[in-house]
Amino acid sequence: MEGDPLVGNGLGSPTCRSALGPELLASARRNCATSGFIAAAAPTNGYGIDIHIDTGVVPLNGAGLLSTVQNIFVTPLWMALVWLTHALVVMLEWCFSIDLLEGAPAASLQRALAQGQAMITAPWLAFALSVAAVTVTYHGLIRRRVADTLGEALLAVGMFACGFWLMLDPSGTVGALSRWSNQAGLGTLAVVVSGTPVAPARSLGTSMAGVYATGIEAPWCYLEFGNVDWCRNTSRLEPGLKAAGLRIASRRLAEAECSGSACSDGPATVTGALRASARLLREARTNGALFLALPANGPDRNSINQQGSLLQTLCQSSEATHCRGPGAAEAQFRTDGGTWPRVGGLLLIALGLLGMMLLLGYIAARLLLAAVLSVLYLLLVPAVVLAPAFGEAGRAIFRSWAVRLFGAVVSKLIFAFVLGTVLAATSILEALTSLGWWAQWLLMASFWWGAFLKRNDILAFEGARSTERRTQATRMMRGALAARNRFADRREARRKHDLGREPLAVPAASRADSAPARLQLPASSQPHERRGPSQDEQVARVLQAESRGRPTEAERTSQVERGTARLARIRLERDRARLRGDSRRARRLEVRGARIEQELADDRVSTSDGPARRGRRSKGSAPAVAMARMLDEQARLPGAGERADGRQQRDYPMLAGLAGYTRGEYERLDRRSQRKARLQIDRELAARRAATEPGSSGAGSSRGAETESSGERARPPQRLRAPRPGAGAGAEPSVMRDAREVAEGRKRQLGFGRK
Repeated sequence: MEGDPLVGNGLGSPTCRSALGPELLASARRNCATSGFIAAAAPTNGYGIDIHIDTGVVPLNGAGLLSTVQNIFVTPLWMALVWLTHALVVMLEWCFSIDLLEGAPAASLQRALAQGQAMITAPWLAFALSVAAVTVTYHGLIRRRVADTLGEALLAVGMFACGFWLMLDPSGTVGALSRWSNQAGLGTLAVVVSGTPVAPARSLGTSMAGVYATGIEAPWCYLEFGNVDWCRNTSRLEPGLKAAGLRIASRRLAEAECSGSACSDGPATVTGALRASARLLREARTNGALFLALPANGPDRNSINQQGSLLQTLCQSSEATHCRGPGAAEAQFRTDGGTWPRVGGLLLIALGLLGMMLLLGYIAARLLLAAVLSVLYLLLVPAVVLAPAFGEAGRAIFRSWAVRLFGAVVSKLIFAFVLGTVLAATSILEALTSLGWWAQWLLMASFWWGAFLKRNDILAFEGARSTERRTQATRMMRGALAARNRFADRREARRKHDLGREPLAVPAASRADSAPARLQLPASSQPHERRGPSQDEQVARVLQAESRGRPTEAERTSQVERGTARLARIRLERDRARLRGDSRRARRLEVRGARIEQELADDRVSTSDGPARRGRRSKGSAPAVAMARMLDEQARLPGAGERADGRQQRDYPMLAGLAGYTRGEYERLDRRSQRKARLQIDRELAARRAATEPGSSGAGSSRGAETESSGERARPPQRLRAPRPGAGAGAEPSVMRDAREVAEGRKRQLGFGRK
């Protein structure tokens, strides 16, 4: 019998050789003695698959093809899975057995740090201290920031001291913390798996044996016999098979102990393998354990012609395809009839084992990476210890390095807990024997794959996600919520302010030095009071066009959301620029953010809503009243066919509703269509002016033509003047008196006439 090639080349269990060995169970110590592997008693080559197919003399017959499939496809793939699982179990043991900060690795680390101190720290220390002194002098004496500078200086001194302490004694500082983390991680695994932190090595050995039995032993039983329960159940042990195993054990023990001329002593490894095989045969309690004690496809295990072999005893016949007895089906499964069941079963087994190896391999890699990163971060101490001398940026670098070092050392606790949880869940699923082995296997495969694919979500509650990603998400969310809240507050304040404005009437006897107030024309001088149905129809048409051109509430909400997200992104980039020290980019982003914030504070409506909304805000009246006043004002302005003489002309895009267009539709018209629309608007306003001002004449465009032909020019309305001091109040008409009072009130609003 050959020795185990994996154990012989360094993939033996480190727990068997560590100080934790005495804590192991008797079964685990037996495994260490027979195979050098804590998880299984049989060596790796015992988990091979027996193939017994008589190909005959014709090489290309059906039996030869099936033998080729099993030898070229089934056996290599299965042995690859066995080797990978063996390596995975050893890797998990390394996570709790290897400490790179004590023993020989610690001595090598100490020498590397001493060289780094001589080559990096010592030459640059004087320059770093000079920079720190200049910085402290500038901020403390020139800028007079004494308290802040003193605190920063003390913090830098503390960082210097911490860095030099780690550099001079890595084993006594980080090494002690690493040893504590290692012990705590192993204790955490023991608590999760067995419920007690006592004898953690025992829980580790039991867990590794469970992983190997679940992933390799049970699938091997199916591929070898086609019946997992017959292979693993102690109550189904065949007495004849057990007797044959004892005879083979006696013969192997005699071969290992023979001496004299009749036999020759072999190498020590062969002798130890024979003794281990004999021991396994004697201690076997299941049918599968008897076969695992012998090498696959060997004569003692798979020969149908050798007297006393396990296959002949199980088959009870000289032909492997015509077996008799209770174990006939299990014996014939290795023949050509079991080829395709083996192929299909191997595919499902490989799928499940791949999920298990990915999940446990990910955890093992994170545990080993924690140990490696702690050494890597310690090697950076000679350079990082100088960073606090270079201001806030240097102290930020030192803090980031210290946090990462601490996280690498203590992260073993987190992943030890996760590993224990995964192993406990696997043992629970393996206990569901009532489902049958295939149902168990598919359920465990689903669990392994699901846990691996959702590993980030599972680890999220433990803070395993990147700190930078959490910070970015938090900043974006806070910025978006702040912008949204500011926009909502301003919009609500504007709405309340607008609703609270009421037009105030000025009494006739108001004094010139009274406080400015918003005026309302008296009822006798309200021009829109004499409007008929045509004027109301004009107002309705313009309001209808405005509502048609105004964006909907959903569009405004979407626009606000896009602006909020954009503002959050700009603020995030601004914070990043500040951290990098790029003040120019940070200022540009701040200005851009202020502009977007101002845009969000606005109502986000189209330009066509501006005049009407401004009228509503300034007058504090209903939309129809504000629109009517706007139309009256536009009717008094010169039209397109009139001479302006420096005066403001009519705003035709704003008046496009009188022609049945929205502002955008009017602006998209060609020149000819716009002239027609302006002509129609002028006619509507001329009719409105004739209705509101009885003294006016004609439509706007015709009136402009008449005015030009007669040599008259349209003049602005004459400013109303107050009556002369000597004039009697009773001789002044009431209309003129009211108009004069309104004019005086407007003067006071504008600040004229104040003392």
